Amino acid sequence: MSWSLGETAALALKAARGAGLSWGMAEEAAGAVFWLHQRGLPGISALCGYLDVCGHDRTGEDALCPLETGSALSDGTRPFPVNADDQLDLGLVKAPLLMLPFVATIPPGTVWLTAQGFGNDVPCSTDAPPDHWQSGWLRGTAFCQLTLGATVQIDQGRASQTRLPDQFACCVERLTGYAHRTYAPATSQSRLAGAGAGLTDND
Repeated sequence: MSWSLGETAALALKAARGAGLSWGMAEEAAGAVFWLHQRGLPGISALCGYLDVCGHDRTGEDALCPLETGSALSDGTRPFPVNADDQLDLGLVKAPLLMLPFVATIPPGTVWLTAQGFGNDVPCSTDAPPDHWQSGWLRGTAFCQLTLGATVQIDQGRASQTRLPDQFACCVERLTGYAHRTYAPATSQSRLAGAGAGLTDND
């Protein structure tokens, strides 16, 4: 398997639509997956986890959508920290890794996203060992906070990845299953209109 990040984002868009997200949120999901993998972070894994959560009845679990919340933050329609001593509690957020690309665009670009509930506060950083934060950021939900840092949370110099690593093959298969829900079944009318091989097989 060899997927470019563009192909990965296109699959993420279809999968999000297949899971029931609106076109707008599906486009945000695709952009988030692309941004994360450019920087070596497992965006496709986070999306798989998020879509799996969305696909089940979570009665009583009042958790925020990372895509809607992230969009509101980056658009300025939701408050964010503006002083060094500010801390904004967002509450419970599903698959918080998907919110990181949006937080990175908040002026002045040094707002940090932290997930709680896994022992100590766990900031996402490509400098930290993966097992230090991934279990919290990729699971269903986590309590999240925003703070204003002195530097960027994820170094922009890390945006050098162009292809999806092979270890995400299982995630590609999972998202492909969601994407298939967007495909219309073949009908006699569509075949007469030229879809597929038509009504007769000349091979």
